[in-house]
Amino acid sequence: MPLIRKQGASTPKELGLFWPMQTSDGMTVDVFIYASTLQQLDQASLGPVGLLKRHRTLLESIASEKFDRQGATGTNLHITEEDLRVAQASGAKADDAQ
Repeated sequence: MPLIRKQGASTPKELGLFWPMQTSDGMTVDVFIYASTLQQLDQASLGPVGLLKRHRTLLESIASEKFDRQGATGTNLHITEEDLRVAQASGAKADDAQ
């Protein structure tokens, strides 16, 4: 039996990648970035998870600095394209593949 589109179904959502980080007082913060934002950082033919692995150190540094400046919304922290631009403008470089 073939699959067919479900009537009234919502449109596909963009893929977001989440990973936990912890504050010095033990609070867990879920950091996330959209796949399209991550792909703007690196045009390699890796998938989103591969790009996250390649640039995790940089992304964690960006998340830490953003948390220090702004805090988090609830227990979530969103890394945006603007955050990547600010990091690159301030001299941060994407780390090499491990």
